[in-house]
Amino acid sequence: MDFSPQSVAFVTGAGGTVGRYTVLQFARDGVRNIAGLDLSEEGLQETQKILAEECPEAVFLPSLDHAVNNAGVGQTLKPTSELEFGEFDKVIGVNLKGVWVCEKLELAIMEKQEPLPLTSKASGRIASRGTIVNVSSVLGLLAMPTLGVYTMSKHGVVGLTRSDAIDYSKKGIRVNAVSPGFIDTPLLKESSRKALAPSISKTPLGRLANPQEIADSIIYLSSPRSSYVTGTVLARNRGSSSDRLNSTAAPVTAKVESLIFYVSIQLQSTLA
Repeated sequence: MDFSPQSVAFVTGAGGTVGRYTVLQFARDGVRNIAGLDLSEEGLQETQKILAEECPEAVFLPSLDHAVNNAGVGQTLKPTSELEFGEFDKVIGVNLKGVWVCEKLELAIMEKQEPLPLTSKASGRIASRGTIVNVSSVLGLLAMPTLGVYTMSKHGVVGLTRSDAIDYSKKGIRVNAVSPGFIDTPLLKESSRKALAPSISKTPLGRLANPQEIADSIIYLSSPRSSYVTGTVLARNRGSSSDRLNSTAAPVTAKVESLIFYVSIQLQSTLA
């Protein structure tokens, strides 16, 4: 992906599935300085272990060139009138305020940096001072019942992404987002796959996303190959946004729906 060997990538939720795949893909594509953050010390140690085995020359860490704001939490399936204030504060605090705080600090560092030198493979493109990719959700573009606060938080991430892309484009900083749908991870039990099957079969691709596919999207938006891309929200949801998610979708029990929602969002990393 033509990353400068001098660049530094930063990934929140690096101990979860999508965060781990993203860290590893950064390393495979030539980034040798990677900073990862996760409240799950066990998950972060596992990422460090795999990274050391697969790419021993990579340093899991005075610049910040590629930031991925990936951590998030889910919501109890309840309509607005029944949701507790404490849960509202938690979801908004992590999913929206957390992204805003990270992005604020990342932008403050990046705007003071000199543009990264480009590799020979990236010649002809414009060098940047940094890239930021926010991980939103399909519910940052659409809506589902009983998930009002979560949907609001992820719509907020999309709005922040688009606004900051405008404000910082002239400073050579690109800001984009990825909006995943349901993702196939080890947390997804066979019973849950069967329950989801009717809904998934009605979408154009007819399958769950692989974590690697989400990581690939993040890497693309971070790399010089997307040098003319900013303010974009890249949907990775098997085509579900083309026919809109709504209350008429195939029914899924509350228990299974809660699990799948948790998996699709929390697989990155849970910030409790």
